Amino acid sequence: MLETQDWKDFSIDSWYEKFQHIAIKTLILEIPADILSKFQYEEASEISDDEETLDEEVVLPNEFKEKLKNALNCLGKTVFVKNNWHAPMDAKMFSVGNTLKAQNIDDIILYFTTSTIIQEDFSNVKAIPFCIALRKWICIHPAAEFRCIVINNILRGITPRDWPTFYNHYKEEGQEIIEKLQKFFTENVKEKFIRKNYTFDVVLSYPDQPVILDFGPLNTKTNLYAFSWKEIGPLLNKEVPAEVAPVFRYLESDIGIMTRADALRKIRVSE
Repeated sequence: MLETQDWKDFSIDSWYEKFQHIAIKTLILEIPADILSKFQYEEASEISDDEETLDEEVVLPNEFKEKLKNALNCLGKTVFVKNNWHAPMDAKMFSVGNTLKAQNIDDIILYFTTSTIIQEDFSNVKAIPFCIALRKWICIHPAAEFRCIVINNILRGITPRDWPTFYNHYKEEGQEIIEKLQKFFTENVKEKFIRKNYTFDVVLSYPDQPVILDFGPLNTKTNLYAFSWKEIGPLLNKEVPAEVAPVFRYLESDIGIMTRADALRKIRVSE
């Protein structure tokens, strides 16, 4: 489990201002303590099945509703929503087109109250104010999302977040992807983030410049996709030249549906 300082460092309200020039436009609203219960599933689960009562329970104070409405309007009335650290990815089934697109306050309440990911944060994180981060909606192709692994302020690994899925263009454009993300990291991120070991998620869409999606901790709980902690962990205490090139790992052939473990075994054979 993360320590309090970890939660603080990786909370979007801690890093967004510094990196907003290379991030998707985001508006962050702190959730006051007296409003937090409105977003907690435990509160809703105790009420009766009467629909009218349920609706009454999730009504937000007018002042906070106005803040949300203004934020939605400012961002084009269509947003992607998350809390300080996580998006309610497990609530996709309740969204139109399985996209987690939010277009009104009811969407936000629905995603937050039905997401186990969000509810676990509410339960586990202490002494840190919660927030709602509303991010301007943009269409992102899964092949354009990458997780970058930074060890001792050096970019060591790049992996598609849509793993294990085969994308034919990776093999042809692999070196260009490495060079573009290395340049982006060196110019915009290196030694600017508060930690020296971390991950950051980025969207790389041609011809646009890369944009930051999120920062995350680097530990045994982190999803490293095409990499494993068994190979990444030992690097934390290993000195390497600053000019070492990152490894971009991806599936080199389409071998059908497979688990993450199967894909990693395939990678070991091909490397």
